[in-house]
Amino acid sequence: MTNHSDPRPLDDAGTGSGVDGAGDSPKVVYTHSDGESPSHTVVEAVAEATHTDPTRLRPLYEVVDTDALDALITGDSERPRAPDGLSVTFRYEGCDVAVYGDGRTVVSRSAPR
Repeated sequence: MTNHSDPRPLDDAGTGSGVDGAGDSPKVVYTHSDGESPSHTVVEAVAEATHTDPTRLRPLYEVVDTDALDALITGDSERPRAPDGLSVTFRYEGCDVAVYGDGRTVVSRSAPR
């Protein structure tokens, strides 16, 4: 897994926007490697963004169907991998999360509502 904090706006960090209200907060960008699930990458990126041990986060499956997310992004025996431009966005543990078909997961702290 590759990761880095990316201070650029999401539009400058890759293939388009999908997370709103991020303002000037830094982004955490992870790229999942072969054999690593996108849902695992989300947990790791959110843990980094929130400075929280991953085991102390709420289970991701309470927010999003992790099996469906993994199958959509990486593909499975019934469907091909997601196109690079596809993104799935949601909020998790005070963060805006965007998971892209190209393997990136971009996380930023959510703006207060």
